[in-house]
Amino acid sequence: MPDNVPRNPSAIPADTSPEVWRMQMDSIARRTPAERMAEWEALNDALAEMEANGVRQRHPTYSEHHVFLAIVRRRYGDDLYQAAWPGEPLLAP
Repeated sequence: MPDNVPRNPSAIPADTSPEVWRMQMDSIARRTPAERMAEWEALNDALAEMEANGVRQRHPTYSEHHVFLAIVRRRYGDDLYQAAWPGEPLLAP
C-alpha cells in the first residue's frame, strides 16, 4: 500500500477510546485475508437476515418468495425488478 494512503480509518468513533480503537485496528491487521473475507461474509449474511426479518415483520402475510421479491425491488428498483420478474406484483418492502 502506498505510504500516502491511510491504512485504517482516520476517525475514531465517538463512543470508542483511542486505545480501544488501536486494539481493534491491530486485531484486524493481524487477520489473514481469508479471515477478513469470512468475517465480511458473516456480517453480510447477518445483514441480509435482518433485512428479511424487517420485511416479514412489516408484512406477516408475505410468503418467503414475496419476502425475496420485496427485497429485490427495494435493492434494485422497479425497472430491474419488473424486467427480471414480469407479471409479479410490486410488493411493498
